[in-house]
Amino acid sequence: MEKLLQWAVNNTDQNALAEQAAAIRRGEALPDPSRYDPKVLEAILGKDDATRMKEAVACISDPEDTVKNKEIALDNLELLIEGIDNAMNIENMKLWPAIIAELHSEHASVRKGCAWVCGTAVQNNPKAQKAFLSNDGLKPLLSLLTDEDQTVRNKALYAVSGFLKHFQEGVDAFKTLNGFETLHDILKCPTTDPAMLRKIVFLYNSLVFDDEALSKKLAQNGTLDDLVRVLVKYTKEEDDEDMVEKALRTIHSLIIKSKTPVSAELKQHVEEAKQKYGAENLVFSF
Repeated sequence: MEKLLQWAVNNTDQNALAEQAAAIRRGEALPDPSRYDPKVLEAILGKDDATRMKEAVACISDPEDTVKNKEIALDNLELLIEGIDNAMNIENMKLWPAIIAELHSEHASVRKGCAWVCGTAVQNNPKAQKAFLSNDGLKPLLSLLTDEDQTVRNKALYAVSGFLKHFQEGVDAFKTLNGFETLHDILKCPTTDPAMLRKIVFLYNSLVFDDEALSKKLAQNGTLDDLVRVLVKYTKEEDDEDMVEKALRTIHSLIIKSKTPVSAELKQHVEEAKQKYGAENLVFSF
């Protein structure tokens, strides 16, 4: 085999081979069996991305395969779809239904891995966001926000955040499924993991910039009040300047966008935060 490989390399235009290899890995071309033995070409170049994606999805969908193999397949798939072309090829290769189905897996590590794949695919990718929505991925993903496993909840929030940002159609669908009520329940729960809470506060800030109607709804349904409670808790009890800064930034955005009057009580909480952490670090004012 080594002699065969060496012969193939020596008798191939290296530039042409490199160009073909890149195209194959992107899923834009297939090996030409009339010019190269596919087995030799695969040994030289490795499998193309499209093939590896299909094999990864086949593994996670196989009820007979091991959880360990599924975890490895999901890690590999997530790395592959960091490239925007591969992320869009999930839809082109009709792989979304199989990936979304595994959001219901009985194994927490598989649910987490699938949520991670979904989040990476839709992040800053309007076509993938739309494909994920059209394949009915939002409802099962939303259910993972209240999963019994903390690592699953964190990855589900990562995916939800990537799905919602700069995608109004997705935000509308999230509203229809009562997604903001779910986020609010997590926000006001006293036992919510601080890392997840921080991400939710940051997500609210990102979303209100794009949606004035949403801002008004959040100001009226108690979300604003709970954000203020976060501000107070992490100023007085938990001593977390980063959380305070994020809460204050979101409160400021929400009030400005919704045109909500600022209470004297809120002004007092803001002053207390500034006195503790420094006005130069918390520049927001009302």
